[in-house]
Amino acid sequence: MSLVHLFVALAADPTPITSRIADVTVYPSTALVHRAAEVGGAGSYVLRGLPQSLDADSIRVRADRGAVVSVEVRDRLQEAVPSERVDALKTRLIAAEAEVRVAQDKVVATEQLTKHLNSLMALDQAQSHDETRTGRSNPEAWDSSWAFFSKKIGEVQAQKREADRELVAKQLEVQKIQAEIGRWSSTRAEPVKDVVVEIEGQGAAKLDVEYMVQGTGWQPNYELRTSSDLTKVALTYRAQVFQFTGEDWNDVALALSTAQPQRGAQGPEPLPVWLSLWQPPPPSEETARKSRRPAAAEVEVLSGMGYAGKDLASNEAEVRRSFATVESTGLSVRYQIPRRETVQSRNEPTSVLVGQADLGVAIERTVVPAVDPTVWLRGRAKNTTPYTLLPGAASVFLGQDFLGRASVDLVQPGAELTLHLGADPFLEVERTRTQDMEKGPGFLSSQSSKIEGWRIHIKNAGAPTQAKDGAVEVIVREVLPRPRDERIEVELTKSEPKTSVDERWKQDREEKGILTWTVRVPKAGAADVVWEYTVGYPKGARVVRE
Repeated sequence: MSLVHLFVALAADPTPITSRIADVTVYPSTALVHRAAEVGGAGSYVLRGLPQSLDADSIRVRADRGAVVSVEVRDRLQEAVPSERVDALKTRLIAAEAEVRVAQDKVVATEQLTKHLNSLMALDQAQSHDETRTGRSNPEAWDSSWAFFSKKIGEVQAQKREADRELVAKQLEVQKIQAEIGRWSSTRAEPVKDVVVEIEGQGAAKLDVEYMVQGTGWQPNYELRTSSDLTKVALTYRAQVFQFTGEDWNDVALALSTAQPQRGAQGPEPLPVWLSLWQPPPPSEETARKSRRPAAAEVEVLSGMGYAGKDLASNEAEVRRSFATVESTGLSVRYQIPRRETVQSRNEPTSVLVGQADLGVAIERTVVPAVDPTVWLRGRAKNTTPYTLLPGAASVFLGQDFLGRASVDLVQPGAELTLHLGADPFLEVERTRTQDMEKGPGFLSSQSSKIEGWRIHIKNAGAPTQAKDGAVEVIVREVLPRPRDERIEVELTKSEPKTSVDERWKQDREEKGILTWTVRVPKAGAADVVWEYTVGYPKGARVVRE
């Protein structure tokens, strides 16, 4: 192509071209959109109406033939209401209004049926009155008739209540659609961006256009459903993808990533820190009267051109925050969703299935009687999926029963996770004090002591278990007080049964003084934990519990 032809092509108005979104990679607070388009040859082309949230500095254009000479982003105002969006809303409105009419017909039908039953009952009452007046009464027939009408009227009233609820729900749906149509119709114009691309070369070419957009992101969301026999957990891993970028992602290849490109690729460098000895200036008479200077030299941290120490402390805090932020980007996981997805630009998030799996689970029952006598169920499972479970919220079920919401921490493939499954209603725990005695010092002793004892009684009314004899194991946890003062001595003097020596509980015992027992409780039976401890302290002192 000659320079003259190229100049003429560049001077002409760009030719609009259509493009489609081929794939999107969603990050926690941004997204990378990849559009595909085709051009007929060299010239100037424009992709019109791209979202205003587009980051102009992130645009990248590639051509499979020829060369991309230049890329320019232009701002423009366009009509804000896409006709296809309004048409879709109007279609929904027509269907919703039809559903309202069907619901209204159900309400009318129940009202007519109620009237019919009332008229029949009135006739029956009149007939019964005539029979009584003429001495031909039949109490059994009256009872049968009364039972029939009571049942039928109750059924019709229930149907009417349900029809009323359905009608209200359908009317609310119509109002919601009408409000959305009004919201779109009230907006006259919105800012958009046009991308103008200059192509040099011969023949048709395919363009790949990539750009970052704001106003989007995703969060993990889980469903954990433990089977009724407590043998496995069905894990459903979903992602809540939200985006209000102004463009819909229709039938696209979707990927989810934990990378954070908005933070950039380069971390901070250490800032120089300078030290010098502070020399106090000669005091003026007024200063001397108001305050006294320290006699000794003080060391002060200075930076740059002599900023005050408090400023450097602020700078060092900034550096620490920067490094902490950079370190938090160390984990990067990318999920390529196998199915093509549609994510509309709207306020509500779109749920996307990441994967499903069944996990084997080992059930534990734990209780902390001093705090709460409830025995709590929890399952210990291993993440046997290829997915990294990211921190997020989970809906927890036991069989068909919804137990509530819980949180999931970061769990790598192959690592263990704990599932909290609510209270076990078949186990009852009672904690009673068995010993509370203070003893003064003995002969030739300066130590007083206090003895405290407790009994934890556990009843099993038939908790579900895999054990053939129906027994369950309960993990009981109590706290042995720990002294802050070396003059206080604390000793566990009685424990029936013995505390657990499992390595799993070692750190809690050493660092927090937490005692752990694993107690086997028979079906329709009970088991006890009895323990005592002695506190020794100086004569005349008073021990306080913090």
